[in-house]
Amino acid sequence: MKMISTDRISHRPARFGAALALVACLIVPQTASAAPKSSKGNDIAIAAFKDVCLASAPTFATAAAKAKRYGVKDADQQFGGMTEDGSMSVQVKPKKECAVTSENRSDPTLYAQFLRVIASSGVDAPQGGKSGKPFVATIKGKRFVFQHDRRGGEAYVMISLDN
Repeated sequence: MKMISTDRISHRPARFGAALALVACLIVPQTASAAPKSSKGNDIAIAAFKDVCLASAPTFATAAAKAKRYGVKDADQQFGGMTEDGSMSVQVKPKKECAVTSENRSDPTLYAQFLRVIASSGVDAPQGGKSGKPFVATIKGKRFVFQHDRRGGEAYVMISLDN
């Protein structure tokens, strides 16, 4: 009969507990955070999209400077940057694309807010559309595809269709 040392026995509950905790982290979905609001009642990332992307379209020449007002560090005109806590980022490709991303939110009104800020910029935004469905709109004579993507976080994107 083989004897089991007491050292191995005493580590089994700790190993089991650690394995159980790891499995729980993988199985239980992460909860979405509440949407922080800006001073005008919109989610902070949507407010950033309006002030950074929409206000600097169609060239996005001033997007990096505007992103710094939202705490985006190391924002440069070619790539963008991220807030110190990683809760929001801005991506820029001059004359081509501008996007603001944030953590997942539990707020079901985000798509309506997104459409509202686009419409407030003088763009015809679709009414009653569904989040995740792209649509085309024109800003200062340039056509853009707009999309709110909720996979893996919140992404508010505009991509130029014109070269």
